[in-house]
Amino acid sequence: MSKGRKPGTVPPENRREQILEEATRLFGERGYYGFGIRELAERCQLSNPGLFHHFASKEALLLTLLEDRDRATRDALAAQLGANAGKGGAGIGLERAHAMFGASARWNSARPELMRLFTVIQAEALNDAHPAHDYFLARQSAVIKSYAEFISPFVSDAGSAALHLVVTFDGLQREWLRSAQAFDFVAEVERAVARILPLPLSEA
Repeated sequence: MSKGRKPGTVPPENRREQILEEATRLFGERGYYGFGIRELAERCQLSNPGLFHHFASKEALLLTLLEDRDRATRDALAAQLGANAGKGGAGIGLERAHAMFGASARWNSARPELMRLFTVIQAEALNDAHPAHDYFLARQSAVIKSYAEFISPFVSDAGSAALHLVVTFDGLQREWLRSAQAFDFVAEVERAVARILPLPLSEA
């Protein structure tokens, strides 16, 4: 049971959100294989069948968390940067590209538990037998392609620059978590983006 939560205090209509919150903590702390459905159900004051009423399986729960995280990030960026947040082109401007990565870093750093979930499961999913392996393969390919399209007006090799942006962002997240948030994550992301996508002197 979560600290501060008393049995019977979660309304039925909020059960799904409660399960997602508890699962986020457990996946982030122990990975996919580090706990069983029974422990998660007990934390939520549910039976196993009660939990499965909301999610068909542990794998389905994990994929829902990952997909919800991605969707929330996209929605947050769209709200901050406008409808064209994820679309490139010369009319967007290089400053707009920098703003997108900075906004993403700020959103993620405000949600360290979700960042930890993503980082831990991403590492686990290097194993091709992991239930999220295909998800991360497809996601990585889609993100790199999207970044490449976004920055293509500004660099000669957009695919390479997009790859560098993705792995640098992920690596900085991992180090920020490992160091117990010992450095300014947003500032380091912005510095890295400036090195990969340097602004012209007139924009810097």
